Amino acid sequence: MDLVLTETSLNVMYFGEEEDFNNNEDEEDSAIGDTEKCEKLNYNENIVAFVEKRELTRNIKPLVCSNILLEKITSNYIIVKQIISNLSWQDKAMCKLVCNNWYSAVQTLQKEQISPEDFVIDLCYSLRRGGEKGWFKKSGIFYTEPLVIFTFANTAGFSAVRKCKVIQPRPCKQHCDQEHCLINLINCHVNAPKNCMLTVKATYLVYRPRPHSNTYGHSIAHYTIYTWTNPLIAGIFIPKIPDVSFQVLNIRSQNSLQQEFYDVVDKLSKEHIIKGVLVFFTEKYLLDSVEDIVFLNYFKDVQPNVPYALGGCIVEDTMSENSDINLLVDSLNKGADFISENLLSIGLFTIPKKSNNNEYNFEMYSFIIESSDWTKPDIQQLVTEFSKKVPRFEHSIALKFSCVDRDKKHVLEQDCFRAAFPNTTIVGCYGNGGLGIHHPAIPEPEATALRHRRESFYSIPRQFGIMYFNSTVFVYIGWGKIISPQGPL
Repeated sequence: MDLVLTETSLNVMYFGEEEDFNNNEDEEDSAIGDTEKCEKLNYNENIVAFVEKRELTRNIKPLVCSNILLEKITSNYIIVKQIISNLSWQDKAMCKLVCNNWYSAVQTLQKEQISPEDFVIDLCYSLRRGGEKGWFKKSGIFYTEPLVIFTFANTAGFSAVRKCKVIQPRPCKQHCDQEHCLINLINCHVNAPKNCMLTVKATYLVYRPRPHSNTYGHSIAHYTIYTWTNPLIAGIFIPKIPDVSFQVLNIRSQNSLQQEFYDVVDKLSKEHIIKGVLVFFTEKYLLDSVEDIVFLNYFKDVQPNVPYALGGCIVEDTMSENSDINLLVDSLNKGADFISENLLSIGLFTIPKKSNNNEYNFEMYSFIIESSDWTKPDIQQLVTEFSKKVPRFEHSIALKFSCVDRDKKHVLEQDCFRAAFPNTTIVGCYGNGGLGIHHPAIPEPEATALRHRRESFYSIPRQFGIMYFNSTVFVYIGWGKIISPQGPL
């Protein structure tokens, strides 16, 4: 059942089961209680042993079984592969160390289990349900080592802590009396022991899982007082895809662009093709002039004949290192806000130029719904035209970056996109401006049409070609088998 709640002129649409809006926060507050400090979570002992490359001795009573039967099972490739296929990627990493047979099984599974999964920590939902537990939910098992984990946290969620005993699943082997940072919880469950999580802090988020996912009840298409002031963390887990790489460039000074951007892109483009670019600016970077963003056109210079997708947003902050989480916890214990040194973070998806003909069909596309595209027919037409040009992949996700000023158009845009791509999870954030390009390209509008565009206080000359206000940018990422060469006509 669809339900629309209006409060303080902000709207929200929750999709899924009918909601109970008894906002019993007293029970929640009593469950949290007062604690001395925020305690950083430790990795599980098996993860620590894997990182330290040492044998783990456990004080457990082994099961009594036939050694002959055990030998047959553990040495049979088909049986081993079937058993290991049900394990998480962290457990698979340790299975690779057992023997060559198990190593081969894991390697094969990493090429087969390449489905994305989404996850959420939604205290907005929990508070409305009277303090119900169940903080961390995911749409499925993270079977394969991650390529990248995109995590979007609202302002409240970015610095949220909760007492150990009210967090599910249990963060500690035995519940402690301390509080834990929820971003740290995500890192331990999803990211550790790798370091491939890009966390974005934004005031408002969008989260639209696939319709049949067990996380679908937490879908948020727009924002309200609940999703604004209460902790919400949502994200997408993209598994490791053969031949595909992802890296983050964190730029901390405009004076370091040569070393941290131009030199890196030059080196990268010699052996790789850039398939997609994600850009997250903080307002600290754009205080001087919006012209500062034109350096992103350099991607066109290094591969002038190869198109790529680009999308992004102006956000509050980003962090992409595990060490940042340590600093976040330290800041919380000091009663201070964590602020990274990142002026902007750029995520790059690449494939090698000498790859095996892009065996896994990894592609990225992007398109922009501009400020002038304000009516329902305009939005539907843009999404439909885009969908006709884009193949349907076995696996896909969509990142949405939208200006807050588009207000009630957010739900309409997502509904149109979901209709065109029904099995694609949508996640992203709202900001004060969006960045994007059209890929596939579209014809440039005539000059007479430009004079009649819907303008705003934030409007900038169109020739910058990257930054847009009162707009929405969708970045579509697909891989695996191509189900159909293009969308329905």
